[in-house]
Amino acid sequence: MGKGGDAKIGRKVSASASSREVQKFTWSEVKEHITPEDAWVVYQNKVYDVSNWHEHPGGGVIFTHAGDDMTDIFAAFHAQGSQAMMKKFYIGELIPESVT
Repeated sequence: MGKGGDAKIGRKVSASASSREVQKFTWSEVKEHITPEDAWVVYQNKVYDVSNWHEHPGGGVIFTHAGDDMTDIFAAFHAQGSQAMMKKFYIGELIPESVT
Protein backbone atom coordinates (compact mmCIF):
# COMPACT_ATOMS: atom_id res chain seq x y z
CA MET A 1 0.00 0.00 0.00
CA GLY A 2 1.11 3.58 -0.53
CA LYS A 3 3.25 5.33 2.01
CA GLY A 4 0.34 7.68 2.55
CA GLY A 5 -1.87 4.70 3.33
CA ASP A 6 -1.75 2.51 6.39
CA ALA A 7 2.05 2.29 6.55
CA LYS A 8 3.06 5.97 6.60
CA ILE A 9 6.59 4.83 5.85
CA GLY A 10 9.25 7.49 5.87
CA ARG A 11 6.99 10.32 6.99
CA LYS A 12 8.31 11.80 10.19
CA VAL A 13 5.36 13.72 11.54
CA SER A 14 4.54 13.51 15.22
CA ALA A 15 1.01 12.59 16.20
CA SER A 16 0.41 15.99 17.78
CA ALA A 17 1.74 17.83 14.74
CA SER A 18 -0.28 15.75 12.30
CA SER A 19 -3.53 16.43 14.15
CA ARG A 20 -3.23 20.21 14.04
CA GLU A 21 -1.01 21.09 11.08
CA VAL A 22 -1.58 20.07 7.51
CA GLN A 23 1.60 19.59 5.52
CA LYS A 24 1.88 21.82 2.46
CA PHE A 25 3.70 20.82 -0.72
CA THR A 26 4.81 22.77 -3.77
CA TRP A 27 4.12 21.60 -7.29
CA SER A 28 7.88 21.03 -7.70
CA GLU A 29 7.87 18.67 -4.71
CA VAL A 30 4.96 16.67 -6.12
CA LYS A 31 6.66 16.36 -9.51
CA GLU A 32 9.65 14.61 -7.85
CA HIS A 33 7.48 11.57 -6.98
CA ILE A 34 6.95 9.92 -10.35
CA THR A 35 7.75 6.22 -9.96
CA PRO A 36 5.54 3.36 -8.76
CA GLU A 37 7.81 3.03 -5.71
CA ASP A 38 7.48 6.76 -4.92
CA ALA A 39 4.21 8.01 -6.40
CA TRP A 40 2.36 11.14 -5.36
CA VAL A 41 -0.79 12.35 -7.09
CA VAL A 42 -2.92 15.46 -6.71
CA TYR A 43 -6.71 15.48 -6.57
CA GLN A 44 -8.50 18.79 -6.03
CA ASN A 45 -5.32 20.38 -4.58
CA LYS A 46 -4.87 17.56 -2.07
CA VAL A 47 -1.71 15.44 -2.23
CA TYR A 48 -1.88 11.65 -1.94
CA ASP A 49 0.96 9.15 -1.64
CA VAL A 50 0.00 6.03 -3.59
CA SER A 51 3.50 4.54 -3.66
CA ASN A 52 3.56 0.77 -4.27
CA TRP A 53 -0.25 0.57 -4.36
CA HIS A 54 -0.26 -2.31 -6.80
CA GLU A 55 -3.64 -3.45 -5.40
CA HIS A 56 -5.34 -0.44 -7.04
CA PRO A 57 -8.54 -1.84 -8.59
CA GLY A 58 -7.58 -0.37 -11.96
CA GLY A 59 -4.09 -1.85 -11.78
CA GLY A 60 -0.88 0.02 -12.49
CA VAL A 61 -2.63 2.76 -14.46
CA ILE A 62 -2.61 4.85 -11.29
CA PHE A 63 1.16 5.23 -11.66
CA THR A 64 0.80 6.91 -15.05
CA HIS A 65 -0.32 10.00 -13.14
CA ALA A 66 2.44 9.93 -10.53
CA GLY A 67 3.77 13.43 -9.98
CA ASP A 68 0.74 14.93 -11.67
CA ASP A 69 -2.81 16.19 -11.14
CA MET A 70 -5.35 13.40 -11.55
CA THR A 71 -8.51 15.39 -10.82
CA ASP A 72 -10.08 15.15 -14.29
CA ILE A 73 -9.07 11.58 -15.03
CA PHE A 74 -10.27 10.43 -11.59
CA ALA A 75 -13.70 11.94 -12.25
CA ALA A 76 -13.87 10.24 -15.64
CA PHE A 77 -13.15 6.71 -14.37
CA HIS A 78 -14.48 6.55 -10.80
CA ALA A 79 -17.97 6.44 -9.35
CA GLN A 80 -19.12 9.12 -6.97
CA GLY A 81 -18.09 8.16 -3.47
CA SER A 82 -14.76 6.70 -4.57
CA GLN A 83 -13.01 9.66 -2.92
CA ALA A 84 -13.73 8.12 0.49
CA MET A 85 -11.09 5.44 -0.10
CA MET A 86 -8.49 8.10 -0.86
CA LYS A 87 -8.44 9.39 2.73
CA LYS A 88 -5.87 6.84 3.86
CA PHE A 89 -3.44 8.03 1.17
CA TYR A 90 -3.77 11.74 2.02
CA ILE A 91 -0.50 13.40 3.05
CA GLY A 92 -1.17 17.12 2.67
CA GLU A 93 -2.24 20.07 0.57
CA LEU A 94 -0.83 21.49 -2.64
CA ILE A 95 0.21 25.13 -2.43
CA PRO A 96 -1.87 26.48 -5.35
CA GLU A 97 0.45 29.45 -5.88
CA SER A 98 3.29 27.02 -6.63
CA VAL A 99 1.60 25.74 -9.80
CA THR A 100 3.13 27.37 -12.86
